[in-house]
Amino acid sequence: MLQRRLAEGLEQQGENCVCFRRASALLRYLQTEQGPVAVIADCFLPDMDLFTFVRQYRELVSCRKGCRLIFTCTESYPGEEMRLRVLSSGADYYMIKPYTAQMLLESLRQLYSPVAPARTPSVRPDVVEYLKGLGLSAGSVSFWYLASAVQMGVVSGELIPQKTLYIELSRMYQVSPQGVESGLRRAARTLTQLGVFPEMPSPKQLVVTLVIAFKRE
Repeated sequence: MLQRRLAEGLEQQGENCVCFRRASALLRYLQTEQGPVAVIADCFLPDMDLFTFVRQYRELVSCRKGCRLIFTCTESYPGEEMRLRVLSSGADYYMIKPYTAQMLLESLRQLYSPVAPARTPSVRPDVVEYLKGLGLSAGSVSFWYLASAVQMGVVSGELIPQKTLYIELSRMYQVSPQGVESGLRRAARTLTQLGVFPEMPSPKQLVVTLVIAFKRE
């Protein structure tokens, strides 16, 4: 039912959707030249191991630029450790069910256009320089989400609940909490690729670790 509602909502927004019940059918479709620009798949695949699917998906789209893979899951399944494994193995993002077609479209816009906002809230120069020193580019919106999150943690002096952080940043940057989470995960992936983290951290781990590290400097 969620699949049908999402498809209807996306089509109302002018997007074309093709739905599949099985991962194997989706993989066959990806072999066509007119393959989709984005794939949304549930973490519970009825006919295939999750990591087998991700591997085969990546092999099929390796020569295509811009194809994104988003997983949907419940709050409790899979667990955070499994989600991080899925992201590090090749998925671009995951969304917690339920969500609307509009929320999905905003997450896709964040994934395809991660440019810095035209106007950014005030962030301390030392926080900006610290993140630049880690190798992050100030030309991405992920940079500014993370910079504001680190500043909030430094100023408050205590751990800010994750949902509160997302809500505050979403108001600050006029995006959805899902868009904030997407941006922070992109920053986590970039820092992992740069060697700052041995394994990709969750957004919560990312912010906490950087706040502590910044205070030590």
